[in-house]
Amino acid sequence: MLPPIGLEIPCSGYSVNVPLKLDALGLVTLDFRGGIRLRIEANIASGLGGVRMRIIGEEYNADHPTLGRVTLSQADVDTTPLSLLEVIGNMPPKFKNTLFHDFTLTIENPPGGDGPLVLTNTKTMTTLNSNLTVFPPQGTVYQLQEPVEFAPPGTPDQVVAQLLQFPITMSHNP
Repeated sequence: MLPPIGLEIPCSGYSVNVPLKLDALGLVTLDFRGGIRLRIEANIASGLGGVRMRIIGEEYNADHPTLGRVTLSQADVDTTPLSLLEVIGNMPPKFKNTLFHDFTLTIENPPGGDGPLVLTNTKTMTTLNSNLTVFPPQGTVYQLQEPVEFAPPGTPDQVVAQLLQFPITMSHNP
């Protein structure tokens, strides 16, 4: 029922009509496509059980007529908390999957020029699906738990962008 320790699970992901608020431009809407790779790291013994997973690769791209290519790519894997796959029901199987992401946001042609603009999230982003009946996911939507702020690296108090929603549809790609 649960994936074994060491297994790597590749998934594609897409998220459409994603609202990104930029201080210099206002609200833009983006369609992201890309993928994630998860590695099963450890078992969870509490509750009904589960596993801890590390994101070992993740990137999503969107093209915008003004901004050019906008990319969300995995930042430092060593500081990101392990993601969780928890069993929350047995008959039928039901899982809760919490994914923790740290991203670098790159905007090819930022407002005002001087591109590309590289930003990092000011705190770890969380996406969640608490109603999985199968894992790895197949066409399952994960929701952003709260808006995520982005600032230049090393200056978390200088927020210049905010990801307001990120309804990402994930599908296993064996």
